[in-house]
Amino acid sequence: LSTVIPTKKQFHRRLEVYPLNPFPIFKKLNSLQLQLFFLGFYLWILDSASFFCVSLTTTSLSKYYDKSIVDVNQGIMYSLFLRVAGSILFGIFNDAFSRKYTYILICTLLCAIQVASPFCKTWNIFLMTRCLFGMILGSSFNVGFVTANENLVVKEEAGKPKLNTSVFQSLFQNAYPLGYLIAQGATTRWASNHISEWKNLFYFTAALCPVAIIWRLVLPESPVFVESKKLKLERIQNDLERDQNEKQLTKWGSTKIFFGELSKTVATYWDILLYQCCMMVAFCYTSHGSQDLFVTLLTSLGYSKAKKSTINIIANVGAIAGGTVGGYVSNYLSIRFTILIGIVIGCSVIYPWGYVSFYKDCSAFWLQFAVQFGFANAPRYLHQLNSFGKMPEFASIFIGTAYQIGTLVSAPASTIQSSLASKNGSYSATMSVFLAIVFVILFVVILFGIDN
Repeated sequence: LSTVIPTKKQFHRRLEVYPLNPFPIFKKLNSLQLQLFFLGFYLWILDSASFFCVSLTTTSLSKYYDKSIVDVNQGIMYSLFLRVAGSILFGIFNDAFSRKYTYILICTLLCAIQVASPFCKTWNIFLMTRCLFGMILGSSFNVGFVTANENLVVKEEAGKPKLNTSVFQSLFQNAYPLGYLIAQGATTRWASNHISEWKNLFYFTAALCPVAIIWRLVLPESPVFVESKKLKLERIQNDLERDQNEKQLTKWGSTKIFFGELSKTVATYWDILLYQCCMMVAFCYTSHGSQDLFVTLLTSLGYSKAKKSTINIIANVGAIAGGTVGGYVSNYLSIRFTILIGIVIGCSVIYPWGYVSFYKDCSAFWLQFAVQFGFANAPRYLHQLNSFGKMPEFASIFIGTAYQIGTLVSAPASTIQSSLASKNGSYSATMSVFLAIVFVILFVVILFGIDN
C-alpha cells in the first residue's frame, strides 16, 4: 500500500529522470531497433485483426454454417482456450533457440490458417482451424512484445536525463485496438453485403502476413538475444568443465540445462508468477467484458448497422488515446497508481455507457479510454515483475503465459453475459453490473500488488 502513490520527492525525481518530451528517444534509436519494434508491433496488429475476423462477422458465419450466434461465440471461446498452450510452446522456442525464426514461423502459420479458413465446408472443420489459430494467437503477444522491446537499449550520455524507452512498452498494447480498427474497416469495405463475403476478411488479413515474413527474414537475429545466449553458453560450459565426467557441452545438454533453470526459477518466484496471472485475469475481464458483446448491447438499444460501426470505431480510437496517455503518465505517477486512476475513470462512465442511449459514441470513447489507460501499462508491468533473478532469461514464457492465462479464464465472459442477459432481458443491466464488479476486483488486486 505504501508504494502505490508516489511521494513528492519521488515525483520530482521522476521528472528529472524522464524528460516530459518523449520524442528525442526516436532519434537515438538505430535503424535495426526501430525496425524490430515495428515488426513486434505489427505482429500484435496481425493477431488482433485476425482474431476479430470472427467476432465482426458472427451474423454472416451463423447464416453460412446454419448455426446460432451462441454457437459462433462459443467458437471464439474455444479458440481462446488454446492460447496458453501456444504461449508456452512458442515461448520456449523463442527463449531457448531463436527470436527470428519463431517470429517467421508464427507469421507463416497465421497466414496459412487465415487462407484455409474460408475453404472449410463444415462448421466443425472451421472450428478446428480456429482452435489452431488460438495457439498462434497465444504466441503472438509474448513473441511480439519481446521482438519489439528487447533491443531498445540506448547508451546514456553523462550528465543528461535518462532516455525513456519505457514509452515503447506502453505503446505496444495500442496495436490491439489498432488491429480492430483495421478489421472493422475491411469488414465495412469487403464483408458487409453478402453472407459469403466474410471470406474476404480472412483473405485480407492473410495478405498482411508475407510483408512481416519477408521483412523479418532479411533482418538479423536479435543482438541482445545473441549476446545473452553466448554468455549463458559460456557460463554453462565453465560449470561443466569442472565435472571430470563431461568435458563438452552438447546441444541436448544445453536444452536440458535450460529446462532445469526454468524449473528452478518457477520454484523460486512462483508467488510473483501467481500474482501476474491473477492480475491479467482481472485485466482481461475488463477488456472482454466491455468489448465482446458491445455490438449486441447497441443492437438492443436500437442502433442501425452504420451507427454501430461508427460507435465501435470511436470506442477503439478512445482505447488508443487512453493507452498512449496512460503509458506516458505512468512514468511520473507509477504504473499501479495509473492503473487505479483508469479504473476510477471507467467506473464513472459505466452508467452512461450501459444505459444512456444518446451520446453513446462519447461514453463508448471514454470507457475504452479508461480500460486502455490502465491496460496499456500491463505489458510494461509484467516486464517489471519479470526482472527478478534469472526471470529475464525466460521473459517470453512468463510474460506470455501470464497474459494468456488471463485470456483463458476470461474467455467465458461473453457467454456469461449473454446467459445472464437472456434471463433478465437487459444487456444494459447485465454488462454494466458485470463490468463494475470486474473493475472493483482489479482495483483490489492492483492496490495490494507488488512493485519491483
